[in-house]
Amino acid sequence: VAPVALGQTALTQIAASFQQRHPGVQVEWLLDDAPIRFSEIGCDCWIRVGPVPDDTLVVRRLGRVVRLVVAAPSLLSAGSARRRPGSIATTPLIALAPYEAGAIPLHRSNQPPVTISPPVRMQTNNIFALKASVLAGLGMGVMPHWFVAEDLKAGRLVDVLPAWRAPELPVHIAYASDRYQSTRLRAFIETLAECVPAISGIEAP
Repeated sequence: VAPVALGQTALTQIAASFQQRHPGVQVEWLLDDAPIRFSEIGCDCWIRVGPVPDDTLVVRRLGRVVRLVVAAPSLLSAGSARRRPGSIATTPLIALAPYEAGAIPLHRSNQPPVTISPPVRMQTNNIFALKASVLAGLGMGVMPHWFVAEDLKAGRLVDVLPAWRAPELPVHIAYASDRYQSTRLRAFIETLAECVPAISGIEAP
């Protein structure tokens, strides 16, 4: 089981490369951002962005997702640098549940953390809907750097607060205890541990 956005993009590429190296391995690739009941699904491993709410599993951190506040250029006032958290406190927010619920904690080097509570124009549990709404200029959003890197480069989105970042989110892989691990699963876990920190916008744990 893998998270929806990463599972459709970078993680799928990693899984495909793994299968090319190990053509005898069959993979069932399920995408779900919500918490799962590991034992009921019967999966071998669970890749999750954020905490793993199951203390019966072995949990290994694969990396840290860098997140930033982005917006379409049309949303921002002309000529506004928007480099202080207070300057965006009234800018509409497209909130991604469950990570942002109308409040955005922000931090920067050598500064105390700040939390802003902009007005929520829309809330969604789907990061693709979040990105489409932000690109349409409906509001700003907090998104993973890896997910918006191309949009930033092309000028479709801007980094609203270049010196500030939202809290990073850990990327975990969870699985049953070692006595249940197959050789295939161990090989896949080690492949993820090597490849996930190499994804642009995800830092090593």
